[in-house]
Amino acid sequence: MKKILLIGIVLFCALLLPAQNTKKTRNTASNTKEAVTERKISSRFNQGLRHYYTAQYEEAMQDFFGILSDAPKHAPSYYMIAKIHTDRQQYSEAENALKQAVKLDKNNIWYQVALAENYLQTQNYKSATPLWEKICTEMPDNAEYLRHLHDCYEEIGKPDKAAEVQARIDKLPVFPNDDPFPDSNPQSQQQAGSAESHAQMATDFLKTQQYRQAVDEFIESLKLDDTNVEVWQGFIMAVEKSQRWNELTRFEEDLTTYKQALAFSFDPAQKAAIRQGLYDAYTQMGDTENAARYER
Repeated sequence: MKKILLIGIVLFCALLLPAQNTKKTRNTASNTKEAVTERKISSRFNQGLRHYYTAQYEEAMQDFFGILSDAPKHAPSYYMIAKIHTDRQQYSEAENALKQAVKLDKNNIWYQVALAENYLQTQNYKSATPLWEKICTEMPDNAEYLRHLHDCYEEIGKPDKAAEVQARIDKLPVFPNDDPFPDSNPQSQQQAGSAESHAQMATDFLKTQQYRQAVDEFIESLKLDDTNVEVWQGFIMAVEKSQRWNELTRFEEDLTTYKQALAFSFDPAQKAAIRQGLYDAYTQMGDTENAARYER
């Protein structure tokens, strides 16, 4: 069957070849030009990420604005520009950049979350409320986002709506990290900073679909102890769910060392999962060169 299909494809291409011969050179040139442009954007975007995560903000800005001069519809660059402005507490500039990112990629929930959080920073509750409502519709079990929506309704003078949101929050499962009255015992406070406690909090965040927070807690756990296979597995899952691929790739050097050190105890299946995670991470970030290093 496969041979028949292959023969059919070859014959089909042979029939098309004469008709398309005049366009072949032009199409090849166009595809090559597009490929070069994509590689250029990918390379510069990753350079911008490296500058950003080493606090070289001016260089990062030049990278992301340079991308936009060639590709004005590159939403990730607007998002990263907004992050830099937010870090500098330049919320008005961040808002403008985030609006562009949301406009260009309406299905990216994290751009919307970032814009809604920006509105909270500037106390623009009127604009934040419908955005949090939309976000909470897509992520109905996220307690943190529901609390933001509740507070927005309180601020704009709609206590009935706030009460409805509070009722939704009350129906969510409560985990230990949600305790409003944490134990003040010094021993408990010391344990709260342990790798195990961070891993447990991360797991709790995963259960409530608070993936961004889960990533942060897994990172804190791995900083203290990077020998727990289950923590790595949870970390990769949280990265995938939150689409924060850069958080995985920035661990790459430590991860390589880790894999070498635990060559005998590290589960082969987990090694394969991490390799797949790094491949997905670089692919999502548009870095095909690094992705190829982990391609099976």
